[in-house]
Amino acid sequence: MNGETIFAPSVLWDHLTLGVLGVDARGEVRAVNDAAERLLGKPRGRLIGMDLASLLPGHPVAMELLNRAQSLHMPCRIRGAQLTPAPDRLVSVALTAVPLLSAEGEWLGALLQMEELGNSERIEEGQRIYDALDSLGDLAMTVAHEIKNPLAGIRGAAQLLEGGANNADQACVTLIRTEVDRVSRLLDDLLGLAEKELVRERDWNIHEILDHVTRLCLSSGEQPVPKHDYDPSLPLVRGDRDQLVQLFLNLVKNAMQAAGRSGQVRLVTRFSQRTRLEQGRRRRHVEVAVCDNGPGVPEELRQRIFLPLVSTKANGTGLGLSICQKIVQAHNGQLEMESIPGQTVFRVLLPVAQS
Repeated sequence: MNGETIFAPSVLWDHLTLGVLGVDARGEVRAVNDAAERLLGKPRGRLIGMDLASLLPGHPVAMELLNRAQSLHMPCRIRGAQLTPAPDRLVSVALTAVPLLSAEGEWLGALLQMEELGNSERIEEGQRIYDALDSLGDLAMTVAHEIKNPLAGIRGAAQLLEGGANNADQACVTLIRTEVDRVSRLLDDLLGLAEKELVRERDWNIHEILDHVTRLCLSSGEQPVPKHDYDPSLPLVRGDRDQLVQLFLNLVKNAMQAAGRSGQVRLVTRFSQRTRLEQGRRRRHVEVAVCDNGPGVPEELRQRIFLPLVSTKANGTGLGLSICQKIVQAHNGQLEMESIPGQTVFRVLLPVAQS
């Protein structure tokens, strides 16, 4: 193969690691490279001729980006967009719209570049959150201990007053006691975040743990019943069973509450294609996805959802997902969230047991 052939534009186009779509002035796809085929999970023949709004339904961010590039006549970029190329697949990408203009400045179309966020970026983000939780945990432990002692005294005094209070004062004294109990529970949750538990590692079948979590949820009469989509050929995972049960119990209960009684929750297990270096060896992972079709996480909370005291629930403490992140990091795994209206996925990657 000579140099002209090697560096022909058509050859270079398909060697790009960025997924690129060429879109005409009407918003129809006219060109697709290999990386875009892989990212969108569709062959080039099906993609060419599709309207971009039909190809990426429910994702106005791509169209808005193209409109911005058209009006400004300059490349525009957004980081952290989420695309749904298939009903059961969410992809986090950085999008760049590059305008294609005629010599007279007329809008001819654009190149839409899609860069999937890499595994190393996800690991770094998880580590930053873990470090923040560790620092907040030390502070939480100090504050919680300082507050719990006087709270116990206030509760004891309220109980004494409650026994001899007249009808007019009874409601006020009861309110004091119940509010003290609520604050005390919140402090217990903070202490749970602060505790540095020892990970008692053994090899476990992830499906046995997920089935146990499902039984715990159903025993309390909660709905909807989670549906399972398991890969039966998965290897064992390495971890602490009690902590893994707590992790998935938090995630599944959150999904059930988000979906509502008439919604859907799915537990999906797969062998992950991602690997990470650990002491010079490539470590493989099992992937567990907890999916629901609820309203989704508000966009303004998505970047902070794993931080303490951030919650989508009116009465939530905002500590459950922080504890989940802490457990996953202690197991040398990853916890990610992808959410759009009508579909939220919490994805857990756990190291495979060493053979």
